[in-house]
Amino acid sequence: MNDEDAIARTLNRYSTAASRADWETVLSTYMPDAVWDVPGLPARFEGLEEIRKGLRLFSDPMDYMVQSNSPAIIDVDGDTATAECVIRECGKWSGRDEALEVLGLYVDKLVRTADGWKFTERVFEIRGMHGFPLSPAPAK
Repeated sequence: MNDEDAIARTLNRYSTAASRADWETVLSTYMPDAVWDVPGLPARFEGLEEIRKGLRLFSDPMDYMVQSNSPAIIDVDGDTATAECVIRECGKWSGRDEALEVLGLYVDKLVRTADGWKFTERVFEIRGMHGFPLSPAPAK
C-alpha cells in the first residue's frame, strides 16, 4: 500500500471508529503525545488520556454521532505527512428530539510508525454548527 492510501486509511479508521464511539480504535490512530485541538470552542487536549476525556466530553451528551470525511489532500515528506479533509458530523442529543450538525476541516500532521501512520496533531477548524429539531416519524 502506498503512503497516501495508508494515510487515507488512518483518516477513515478514525471517522468510522468515532461514529461507533469506539474510543480505543480512535486513540490508536494517535501518537502518545499527540494533540487534538478544536480552537473554535476553544478546546485543546494533549496526550492520549486528555484526548480520551475530550472525546467523552463531546460524545456523552449525544445518543449518537456520525462523522463523514471527504477524500483528503495528503502530502508526504519522508516519514512525516500532512493531510486536510472536510468533515461533517451529525448526531442526536440525548433525551431531546434535537440534532446537531458540525461542519469543518481537519488539518493533520502525521508520522510513520511501525504500526502505520499516526497523528501527532489534529486541528479541527469549525466552519459551522447547527442545531435543529428532528422530524416526527410519519403517521402510518
